[in-house]
Amino acid sequence: MKLNSFLWPALAGITAATDSAPQHAEAYMLRHTKQTTTSNPPSIPNSLAEAILLQRLSSPDQPSALGQIPQSIDEDEAISYINEFAKPARPLFDSSNADEPKQLVIAFSGISALQYKQLKAAIPRVPLAFTAPGLGRLPAKVTSGCAFGPSINPKEGKCWSGQTQYLQYDVTKDSNIVKQLSLNLAALKSYANKGLMETTIVFLDSSAPSSSHDESELRRRQLNFQQKDGSALAETATNTKTTFVESLHKSGSDGGGAAKAYDALAGRPTVVPHCFASQNACETATSSCSGHGTCVDRWAKEDTDNTCFFCHCGKTIEEDRLGREHLNYWGGSMCQKRDISTPFWLFAGVTITLVATVAFSISLLFTVGEEKLPGVIGAGVSRSK
Repeated sequence: MKLNSFLWPALAGITAATDSAPQHAEAYMLRHTKQTTTSNPPSIPNSLAEAILLQRLSSPDQPSALGQIPQSIDEDEAISYINEFAKPARPLFDSSNADEPKQLVIAFSGISALQYKQLKAAIPRVPLAFTAPGLGRLPAKVTSGCAFGPSINPKEGKCWSGQTQYLQYDVTKDSNIVKQLSLNLAALKSYANKGLMETTIVFLDSSAPSSSHDESELRRRQLNFQQKDGSALAETATNTKTTFVESLHKSGSDGGGAAKAYDALAGRPTVVPHCFASQNACETATSSCSGHGTCVDRWAKEDTDNTCFFCHCGKTIEEDRLGREHLNYWGGSMCQKRDISTPFWLFAGVTITLVATVAFSISLLFTVGEEKLPGVIGAGVSRSK
């Protein structure tokens, strides 16, 4: 009985410590834009949370390959979370990222109840953006081999290879990392306020199984994204379900408000295949060739069972503000690019011709001036007495 009286308090303490351990993943964000804090942050599915975090790590050169919106959440609600927590999407056809802040994601795993309290104390007054039950690991690779201090410095070129940085630490193996986070928190806030870098701190769910998010999952996602099979892409183009990386943006530049396929999470236009399986798939994916062409079958005139629909670009006549008409030619896989090759070569050809003519004239005059005068002219000149 005496032994049990000692064991029960110990077991109760262990149970209390276990109950206070985090039961879900938590994401804290330091952003350049104004943040709205709430006492009740949303709890979103782990797949959607993973999509948002991968989008913050994406770039035009390495966009994230994502799947469909989970059925456990409404599409409008999921899109609202993406718009709130993901990187803002750049305008259509804008590939410049000079004014965008760099993105840093720091993930902590192996968090116990005590370490959770220490991590919370290390980041005071950092708003909790959202929680994600079951998010135990991100299918991303650590992009820096430097120490913690240089790795979180966006001005350290040796430790940054691009616009994004992903760091992951196991607090059970590196107990000093919590102290490093606390010491560098002021610098992270300063980078966010100046618009140099936005930071996302993630406490991963230690109770979630990590087998579903191993290296094979990462390789599978990369292979699926790189695969460019025409029939698969055509089926994706005609699918009416909303996906993480597909949305429709209205463009007012063409006058008709045509919808254009756009990679909303990666912040860049989607990759358009060279061939589509049907005319409907071509028109759906390219918004009827952006209103500047028609979808035609490349092999229509040949006796073959293969089909390859693509955008055959044409020309349009547009008026400027003064009412003058201009003839525009279009090109590109979606007929979204203005073809300026003819004016360019005309301007370049005239400029090169004028420069060559002036250079030849100057060299000819210089050559004639260097020749000696004939002796007959010199003989006719007499010296005055």
